Amino acid sequence: MSTVKLLTTFRFLVKRSETSQRAMVIMIVVSGLSSGLLLGVINHAAEIASDGKVSLMMAALFVAALLIYVISKRKALSSASVAAERAIRDMRISMADQIRNSELLFLEGAGKGDIYARLTQDTGTVSQSVPVVFNGYQSAVVVLATLVYVLFISFDAFLITGVFLALGTWVYTFRQGQSMQDLMQATAKEGEFFDALGHLIDGFKETKLNHAKNEDVFQSLGQVSRQTEKLMSRVAQSYADSLVLSQTFVFLILATLVFILPALHHSQPETVLKLTSAILFMVAPLEVVLMAWHFQMKVDVALSSIERLEALLGRSQDAEDKKTPPDPSRFADFSKMHLQEVVFSYPKKEASFQIGPLDLEFRRGTCTFIVGGNGCGKSTLLKLLTGLYTPQDGAVRIDDHHVSPETIGCYRELFSCIFSDFHLFDRLYGLKDVDSEQVRRLIDWVGLKDRTSYRDGRFTNIDLSTGQRKRLALIVALLEDKPIYVFDEWAADQDPEFRVRFYEEIIPGLTARGKTVIAVTHDDRWFHCCDQLLKLDYGKIAVV
Repeated sequence: MSTVKLLTTFRFLVKRSETSQRAMVIMIVVSGLSSGLLLGVINHAAEIASDGKVSLMMAALFVAALLIYVISKRKALSSASVAAERAIRDMRISMADQIRNSELLFLEGAGKGDIYARLTQDTGTVSQSVPVVFNGYQSAVVVLATLVYVLFISFDAFLITGVFLALGTWVYTFRQGQSMQDLMQATAKEGEFFDALGHLIDGFKETKLNHAKNEDVFQSLGQVSRQTEKLMSRVAQSYADSLVLSQTFVFLILATLVFILPALHHSQPETVLKLTSAILFMVAPLEVVLMAWHFQMKVDVALSSIERLEALLGRSQDAEDKKTPPDPSRFADFSKMHLQEVVFSYPKKEASFQIGPLDLEFRRGTCTFIVGGNGCGKSTLLKLLTGLYTPQDGAVRIDDHHVSPETIGCYRELFSCIFSDFHLFDRLYGLKDVDSEQVRRLIDWVGLKDRTSYRDGRFTNIDLSTGQRKRLALIVALLEDKPIYVFDEWAADQDPEFRVRFYEEIIPGLTARGKTVIAVTHDDRWFHCCDQLLKLDYGKIAVV
């Protein structure tokens, strides 16, 4: 096992878990040396026993060495396992923190499958592999101690054993390169598998209604699984070949010591017997070292994938100033919001869609409707308005204040939004000291008293229709009580009664309280309910 690989795992554990590298090294070395000491004690005791004697000193030394071995090895493995779990916890929390502070544009373009695979598969690989790897480190010390013991018995035997071990190490290292490539490809395929599985689950209704689509999605998932199987099978076959090769080398060492070494010079039978027992003692640790090397390779690939994702997340961090929490009251008393010659385009290689330049104004306590066909840029405009996208040109202003990276967090606090692809949380995150009775009254007000309730700080049921889930989202928005409300096709999934209530009761009620309402809608029947009507036509404002 190479020193570079050993240091890679140590560096990961020490950096992530704040565990003492020196303490782990000491425990590994002590457990390995005590194991080697056991070999010497047993061999020496066997030599004494061959003369019909029993050495109490050897027995006591054996017990002492065994206790040291058990205690130190248990301490080394348990410390490594605890350090690994602590490191994984730190890594997951750190990556979750990076994800929440990333730009929306990055997360929209990143594959969910890749993120899930790194946070589940790869961290699981590290967790399962670290004890095996550290056991391999201890076994490597045993092998070295055994070699020292062989050197003490016979220099020629030491040279023969060293040459065979060096040759085996070179062969294994040479073969490991292809295995590393296969593992890296298999790791990437895991992300593809999660994406394919997501299509199968999220698109269940669509595939259920279309057999050809169902078959294609399933075939795509199966193809990824078969490709992963092929890669992992090659890795497993390579490991099996290496294990058999290592055992073959051990038998060759034994054959050399038994058949060739005595022919080179007059070796005592006791010497050959000691050497044979030493090499046989080395067999199990060698197999453990090879297994650890195999698992170390998995750890290296997993950590490499995790570090790659962390690097991408690091480059995608939001420009928001995170030194201090955003102040919700910073712009709460605004009079108007102004998009001043704002331009935004998606960073794609092919012909990119652009919105703007737009010059728009939204006054406090007014209602603005945004209309336009599919693909005209309505959702993009909402993301620009709410600060989720950063303009590539132009500026967003609140009264006379330019919204900068230092103030973008305060600006976002103005908004409570229900997007077309909204996510409904089962708890009222971010709200403190919520009046449960008020929440229940609002549930009754939106007609969901018989479908869900609010108990123990959470909604009892969110498995509802899209329109009903939007009503729960409206309750959350009302409880947040932000200055600006953004609705993206909220009424589209409502029954006629609630559609009327939305335009003729809810929106007027909000503006009467001084709230600003910005709503994307296609309901021309209620266009007269707004103070400002904006029509988007392929990223530009068109005349209504």
